Amino acid sequence: MKKMVKGWVHTPGIHCGSVAIRDVMAYWGFDLSEAMCFGLGSGMGFFYIVTADFSPTRMIFMRGPGMEHIFFNLLGKNTRWKYADDPEEALNTSKQHIDNNIPILIQSDIFHLDYYDSSTHFPGHVIGLWGYDDETEMFYVSDTGFEELQTVSYENLKRARTSDTPQFPLKNNWFEVDLRHPIPPLPEVIPEAVRTNARMMLEGASSPRGTSSVEQIKLWSEDLPGWPEALDWKWCARFGYQVIVKRGVDGAGFRRMYRDFLREAEEIVPELKTLKLSQKMDAIGAGWVKAAGVLKQISEGDTPDTKLLKKASSLSRELWEMEGEYYSTALEKVTGGLSRSISEGGSA
Repeated sequence: MKKMVKGWVHTPGIHCGSVAIRDVMAYWGFDLSEAMCFGLGSGMGFFYIVTADFSPTRMIFMRGPGMEHIFFNLLGKNTRWKYADDPEEALNTSKQHIDNNIPILIQSDIFHLDYYDSSTHFPGHVIGLWGYDDETEMFYVSDTGFEELQTVSYENLKRARTSDTPQFPLKNNWFEVDLRHPIPPLPEVIPEAVRTNARMMLEGASSPRGTSSVEQIKLWSEDLPGWPEALDWKWCARFGYQVIVKRGVDGAGFRRMYRDFLREAEEIVPELKTLKLSQKMDAIGAGWVKAAGVLKQISEGDTPDTKLLKKASSLSRELWEMEGEYYSTALEKVTGGLSRSISEGGSA
């Protein structure tokens, strides 16, 4: 048996989670940009992880936790990532939703996805399930920048959904997206989304990866001069550079994407223009690009350059100050919108 969600939608984009959200919103008849989906999901974040369990031993991640379910909760659909201990049960549940023309979002490890042919584990990667074929034992999935639906074997999708990579093990993480109801007007939800992301960064938001917060930027800044102690210092620096400008982050650790969200938001909620939030975020994004360039220089050296590490530390401290000022302004001065608070947390 072969079954496809009728009228499936996929438009290539930049980041896995925000593309997946935009696709399912378009499927249900709501035309939102990827930047708007990212911003409504409070996608800005920062993790700093130091571990001896795998390499790189010092890692940063720039997206906040729980973006997908925060987005849908903001729109009035109370949903969280679900889990299943049995991979076969998870597979059958996914097929049942597809039979009912309800798209599924899942978290995966690209190492096991057929079409990536990757030698690197990257768990938490969000893709959409839009169809399956029992004869070929393949799922049809949408994924970020790929133009067409991709195919993944049943067995490899089971592996991708149950990756046990340290720091972010997966347990068939998924949720269905059924939006057969109106959503709140954007002028109501945008202010709450801006405040929620600011609150998460100032107060900290937990996930399996650890805590995402502006204070983690400060910790990273303070730790950078000690990176030569790590045997894999070169890979730590290269990975940091990639995470800021290369790995589906819109070139500045998601800060440019969030800037674009704010620019859209200012046209919908004119009061936001007076706070100049998009201008602040544009400057923050430029700062992250500058810091990434220094990390790239460090990674290209034969020995760790202490002067460059101190420069990276100084730049990251400036970013801590800039982001702290932005979030404080957003939380204290953005008014209007919903009166309820949106729950964060959940999976990364």
